[in-house]
Amino acid sequence: MRWDKLSLHKSRGGLRFRDMEAFNISMLGKQGWKLLTEPSSLLTCILKAKYFPRRDFLEANIGHNPSYTWRSIWSSQDLVKSGYRWRIGDGSHINVWNAHYIRSLPTLRPSTIPSPYMGELVVQNLLNPDRISWNNVLVYAIFNYNDTATILAIPLRNRNLVDSYVWQFSL
Repeated sequence: MRWDKLSLHKSRGGLRFRDMEAFNISMLGKQGWKLLTEPSSLLTCILKAKYFPRRDFLEANIGHNPSYTWRSIWSSQDLVKSGYRWRIGDGSHINVWNAHYIRSLPTLRPSTIPSPYMGELVVQNLLNPDRISWNNVLVYAIFNYNDTATILAIPLRNRNLVDSYVWQFSL
């Protein structure tokens, strides 16, 4: 009998993980998620100071001469990128064109092609000054019909919270 089947079988005290590589990537992804969502943790502070001081985990590079720990966690970046999206708070951190924030669209982003004259646009620019309602006139002027309907259907929270990352498959 092969070693991996013997040691991993539930009747022999194993947890029956069939694909150890996938399990390993998921555990590393969990650490990557913590780097993204828990900025005050000790691990985040240490790795951020050394490997991505001016960015977040999703934009971090592997760097020069990375540690085994950083190389391993960094390898889960694509997994984390494929599963996150933004929850709108005040809208100040969410890029309208590139960020994943529209839950009901397959790409989580608008399909409208941005005008080259528009410049940098964040979700906060699409909100009324009270930050609890969309600026309908502006949204209709910028986006195509499908994107407009989808964006205006996004509920806004009624208090001034910061934007946050959420795991899209858990909601």
